[in-house]
Amino acid sequence: MSGSTRRQFLAALGASALSATAGCVSSNGATYEGTWSRPGFDDARTGFSPATGPTGPLTVAWRTDVFDGYPTTSPVVADGVVYYLHTRGGRGHPHESVVSAFDAATGEERWRTIVSVENTDELAYHHDSLVVDQRRLYARTFEGLHALSLDGDRLWRHPIPTTAQPYPLVAPPVVSDGVAVTATYGERTPPIGVAAVDAETGQPRWRVGFNTRQIPWTLAADREQVYVPFFEGDTGLVALDLQSGTREWSVSLPVGGPVTVAGDTMFVPLGGDPESIAATDRRTGAIRWHVPAVRHTESGVAVAGDLAYYCADRLLLARRRDTGELVWSFGPNPAVSLGWTPVVAGDVVYAHVERRTESGMSNHLYALDAATGRVRGSGNVSVSSDLSGLAVVDGAAYVALGRGELLCLESCAVSVLGRCVRNG
Repeated sequence: MSGSTRRQFLAALGASALSATAGCVSSNGATYEGTWSRPGFDDARTGFSPATGPTGPLTVAWRTDVFDGYPTTSPVVADGVVYYLHTRGGRGHPHESVVSAFDAATGEERWRTIVSVENTDELAYHHDSLVVDQRRLYARTFEGLHALSLDGDRLWRHPIPTTAQPYPLVAPPVVSDGVAVTATYGERTPPIGVAAVDAETGQPRWRVGFNTRQIPWTLAADREQVYVPFFEGDTGLVALDLQSGTREWSVSLPVGGPVTVAGDTMFVPLGGDPESIAATDRRTGAIRWHVPAVRHTESGVAVAGDLAYYCADRLLLARRRDTGELVWSFGPNPAVSLGWTPVVAGDVVYAHVERRTESGMSNHLYALDAATGRVRGSGNVSVSSDLSGLAVVDGAAYVALGRGELLCLESCAVSVLGRCVRNG
């Protein structure tokens, strides 16, 4: 596992050479405190953390190599450790799905644990599924749900297969109140199922089958219910009791992506002509408002305070969560990625922006004022078109690239000849 850390950089670099380097030297600006527990931050997929993320010039504080397995997964962070799920292997070869742990400040790898070894000849072998709580890690691979200790020890595995194409790619389990919930993802013939296990032991708690709905989408939850959107077949949205699996309600909607739960409102991307973003009643599924929105099926909605954020039509838009009134938009020049789900840390919202260069698509991360959309910083990420979701803790943001890299981004406080020599 390669990748230079700040400590290695400082040890190899004299003070007189600072003006000639392209590396970053960290000050005490970032504490790395806080938790980013899963893609979308929480079970409700709000995408909001109270942490203070980096602004100003965003620079790479450290980078490290990871396996370049598909899909590119979102890092999660807890107690100064970054966890990452990745797969080594490819079509025609055995593949190992692995969870690695890295020091959040330096990128130094602490441990690596193989969670599964499979020979399935598929394009993808795991979902973007890693979840961390106070005691365990959870990962969803093609063949089942796995639990690890925070030291990397394998605790249990519950078989629940993915078939054919791995829809959805982003499929973290719901982990709440002692229960872990996942589903039988992928293109398959009915019946499909949603299954809950004991979060500590992996023992089955309940299972619900569906005979007509074909592809469950990314799960979301509040403290009482699990919400299951279905992407094809008899499309719609089903609410299940978290502890028993009892069906609370269902509604027929042309669901086109993951849902977000915010108080008594749910935000649901809808397919159809035109595509749209809808705000629905959490208790009944009834639509309160909806607006047209051309977007990517993996992208969702973030909610912070009175505003809801989403990407559509090459824009990042902020709307009032109660009425749908547009408050501000950013783009389309530069063009915001249609596949990006916004992330909000404190008073900053982050947007993934794509720019075409001579060598291909260049990716930039923008930090915007969450209330006004004013630019508060940006930085070049890569020329890879495949970018993971963002994880943010105090002073630092973490993102993985499709070319097999995990990055830590921080604010640059001091630059020399256009190069960052001290992070803020």
